Amino acid sequence: MTNSSLFRCAAALLVLSAYIWLFGFAGVIDGDMPPAFADEGLEVVRPDYETEDPSDNLLSATGLNIDPANLPKPGFADLPGMGGNLPAFQEDFNGIEHIDTVPFELTEQLPVTGGQNEPDNPILDIDDTLIITTTTTTTTSTTTTTTTSPPVPEILPEIIEPPTPPVVDNTPVNNDSPALTQRLTVNTRHGNVTDSALNIIARIVQLEIGSSFHVEAIKAQAVAAYTYIMHFESQGGTANAELMSVASDLVTDTVREVLGQALYHDGNFAASVYHASSAGYTSSSSNVWGGDIPYLRSVQTSFDIEHDSNYGRVVSFTPTDIRLAVLERTGINLTGDPSQWLQIQNRVDTVYVGAMSVGGHSSFTNREGREINFTGRTLRDMILIDTSGTRMLRSAAFDIAYDSGADRFTFTTYGYGHGVGMSQNGANILARHHGFDYRQILAFYYPGTTLQ
Repeated sequence: MTNSSLFRCAAALLVLSAYIWLFGFAGVIDGDMPPAFADEGLEVVRPDYETEDPSDNLLSATGLNIDPANLPKPGFADLPGMGGNLPAFQEDFNGIEHIDTVPFELTEQLPVTGGQNEPDNPILDIDDTLIITTTTTTTTSTTTTTTTSPPVPEILPEIIEPPTPPVVDNTPVNNDSPALTQRLTVNTRHGNVTDSALNIIARIVQLEIGSSFHVEAIKAQAVAAYTYIMHFESQGGTANAELMSVASDLVTDTVREVLGQALYHDGNFAASVYHASSAGYTSSSSNVWGGDIPYLRSVQTSFDIEHDSNYGRVVSFTPTDIRLAVLERTGINLTGDPSQWLQIQNRVDTVYVGAMSVGGHSSFTNREGREINFTGRTLRDMILIDTSGTRMLRSAAFDIAYDSGADRFTFTTYGYGHGVGMSQNGANILARHHGFDYRQILAFYYPGTTLQ
């Protein structure tokens, strides 16, 4: 190494040390994306919304065949499978077929910073009871959960600026509406359920986020759930939803305050999808489901880094895990240097993994003879799935590292779920830490919609 190279390295270490001394370790991971991602130099692909076919704007949730959230939230007694492996509920991936699963040797670690729940701010971590355990036993070995930190950015980011609350119309909404006597029908995995609108929405909210969230986040969730159901009903369909058996008095009373209020776009009910956690940015519908919905475009959510426990999760696999999963689901046999097996080609919506190369292949042919491109969503939704059908990667926003010494792949994931629309944890963060009310939360995540 030349003297100039040594001098540059020493200078960089000195700057980093001074920054940490001044602002603490948490200050190092604060700031805008994409410096928090290891492959910062990759091309970031953003949709050209201005030149896309205007007819795409007519797409709806019924046309895209999507579900509003990702998984039913475990931890509630009336969910089947509690006490054992909870089967993953069909999320949102169009074209995903039934595939046999292979065992994984899996270790997941909680981040130390940038994702811890604060004692005075409980953020629902929707899968802790499912994956975060003291030990995980597989057919090959037993591994122990440890604690580690999310990766420190190679370039110091700017300090996060607090989000600016959107300006919204505060005209009072008439709550003496027909919704108080309205009945709704939803399609659950146990069949259709019909009940009063109040009970349906309250039971959805209770299951999705529970009673511990800020009251304004509960209101936002209630409006999003009601709008989503009405979006389907207005088009002659039935929305998919899962229900808690009984809602708490707090949730029921809060839902009653906003029952009947809905989001509209161009005079129609919006497809107000939601997910557990975003990844510093939400996803656009065009990059997840292939159709551009104007109010479901990527929104920056840098506050995720500070308060969301799903930011910076670490999960690791052996090369055998990866090779068996890829071989079984794609027919591709990975050989040679494992460090070359999984390559990220670009990112979409700033932080989500776009195109990938797997064993030098950009696509594979599924059992129906259809060619499927390798993307971050393909890897998460179709390949890295455990024996119970649970996705091993929490989102398609991730970094990949291979340690040849330990002979292990490590994925660091950011967010949880498909990432489109409202982040449930983000809504709670905006209400609790930034003073947003439910109208501002909805305007933030569904820009261009009208609340009526």
